[in-house]
Amino acid sequence: MQSINSTQHDRPVRVAIDGSFLHLPPSGIGTYVRCLVDALRAGSERLGVTVDVLGPSPGRVLRPGSRLHRFSWDTVGAGIDIARRRPRPDVLHLPQMSAPIISPVPAVVTIHDVIPLVLEEYRVSRAMQVYLALMARTARNAHAIISPSQASALDIQRVLGVAQDRITVIPEAASPDLKPDAEGAASGMIRERFGIAGPYFFNIGGLDVRKNVPLLVESFADALSELPKTMSLVIAGQAHSGNTRVFPPIEPVIRAHGLQGRVHLLGRVSDDDRRILLQAAMACVTPSTYEGFGLTPLEAMACGTPVIAANSSSFPEVIGEAGMLIEPERAAITQAMVRLASTPDLQDRLAAAGLERASQFSWAKAAEATAGVYRRVALSERSLSNGNIM
Repeated sequence: MQSINSTQHDRPVRVAIDGSFLHLPPSGIGTYVRCLVDALRAGSERLGVTVDVLGPSPGRVLRPGSRLHRFSWDTVGAGIDIARRRPRPDVLHLPQMSAPIISPVPAVVTIHDVIPLVLEEYRVSRAMQVYLALMARTARNAHAIISPSQASALDIQRVLGVAQDRITVIPEAASPDLKPDAEGAASGMIRERFGIAGPYFFNIGGLDVRKNVPLLVESFADALSELPKTMSLVIAGQAHSGNTRVFPPIEPVIRAHGLQGRVHLLGRVSDDDRRILLQAAMACVTPSTYEGFGLTPLEAMACGTPVIAANSSSFPEVIGEAGMLIEPERAAITQAMVRLASTPDLQDRLAAAGLERASQFSWAKAAEATAGVYRRVALSERSLSNGNIM
């Protein structure tokens, strides 16, 4: 895609990006917004865009992060915010499968995945079903849709009925601060902060059912007899609710296999801790069966950490041949961990290949492609001055 130089146009395209996720605990969408905004602003003149981040006032009426707060902002709040702004933006960019019912400007929606619409566990409650149905409808009618992977784009076409030519695939990237541990300090910091000594496999990215974390624990138990005696499994993340159907408990699996002391549950970790945990790990193991974009493996590769991941959804197109792609089954996960732990040459080879693969993804490239979408939408035949009912 060609870069867009602001001198080619009367004025830059004014873009408002929904930044509501920046006020919530760290998440993939929050990382997406932060990194994309930084890259767009860094290349603003070259790309021909100006960026304004909008979001609800935390705590003004409803508790941020609550379902009602999310629903009110997604359905009407963002549209009201845009209508009040002067000068009015040319484009509104929503970073998830949502769009306001009424928007005074054309909307661009990034749909990372359609997981809640294809996996029944994520839409059990009536309230969630209503919310998803409404958000799917408004997102479907956006002026343009961005998908982070071909796998996700195909699902958007199939599940939402969106024509292929309305979807632009724009891969994401690891955060720029994720790099190899050049000074060799990460292991010592892990020992100091978490009391974890020795090599470990690392898992991060969520505890919901599709992530297969209990299966990972079982596979680790099977592998123990062939792993170094100091090897452990480190799992970071926190369940978003007490719904055990969506977030199956891990502790009973740990107790059943007598893995207390060998499996470390860290809960939610900061971005800084996430970085050093990735850097110091022997490998990042991600047996998830469904991901719109394989961000966690990409982050690990950017840190020079070998990757074991499921051969499913978007992982193959993100990881390529730079990691171990396996079936998300107990025996396959066990075998992969044993093989990697016992083969230093393989560790070195995957670390180097992962770094090279991760370097092919960048937020500068994502920003350039996204700016192209903004430009096409802003210059479309739709009148920017008319309200848009979705």
